[in-house]
Amino acid sequence: MYGHIVIAGGGQAAVQAVDTLRRKGFTGKLSMVGDEPWLPYQRPPLSKKYLAGALERERLLIRPAQFFPEHRIDAHLGRRVTAVAPRERHVRLDDGLVLPYDALVLATGSRPRRLPVLGADLAGVHYLRTLADADRIRAECTAGGRLLVIGGGYIGLEVAATARELGMEVTVLEMAERVMSRVTCPELSRFYEAEHARRGVRIRCHETVRALHEDRASGRVRAVLTEQGTEYPADVVIIGVGVAPADELARAAGVECENGVVTDVHCRT
Repeated sequence: MYGHIVIAGGGQAAVQAVDTLRRKGFTGKLSMVGDEPWLPYQRPPLSKKYLAGALERERLLIRPAQFFPEHRIDAHLGRRVTAVAPRERHVRLDDGLVLPYDALVLATGSRPRRLPVLGADLAGVHYLRTLADADRIRAECTAGGRLLVIGGGYIGLEVAATARELGMEVTVLEMAERVMSRVTCPELSRFYEAEHARRGVRIRCHETVRALHEDRASGRVRAVLTEQGTEYPADVVIIGVGVAPADELARAAGVECENGVVTDVHCRT
């Protein structure tokens, strides 16, 4: 019987793990380590109702705040596991705290894939993954502003629709021949393209981004240049080109990884 289970991660998988463990009768110690200062929250609304200002932050929580003390869960918020010692069976946090464990759950999730082009780090260029990301984007979404979205997937199209509701001019650039090409059939792609166009979103497919140009006076992004030679003016840019597994902790601990952590059918390394 395990005495102490540590969960590295503070998202949906982490809270589901501690909830299920308690529901199934686990009475030992539970420690959850999340690198954000918030209790586990829903991410899907970040690009929709929360970004639009129609949903309060408290309503994003997957479980209410009292759930954690009531179920004797130690939540280490704003902290990150920096090292795993499998032989010694402990993890070290970024504040130096060492947590021993009998079992370790890796629930580190993924992070936005970076766009490797010149200017992608300019002010006004954003990725959307966290609550803090959504807050930063919302602060720059002003009626009449020009928003350019790089990537025609779920995140990109959802942000595009929300920005239009906020009164922005919106353009979506997609390098493939249609939006959502990895996850939907051509008929569904055409439906989403038509719905967005009907609401005033300009979608440009077969467009590969070459660089983001800077406004020298402000230091902010001013335009996006594509390989096809078109320059699209922009006040705000959202990059949504997929995710990469956050598996560096597992790799450093010697766990086999291949585009994520390799496990058996029971999710064990």
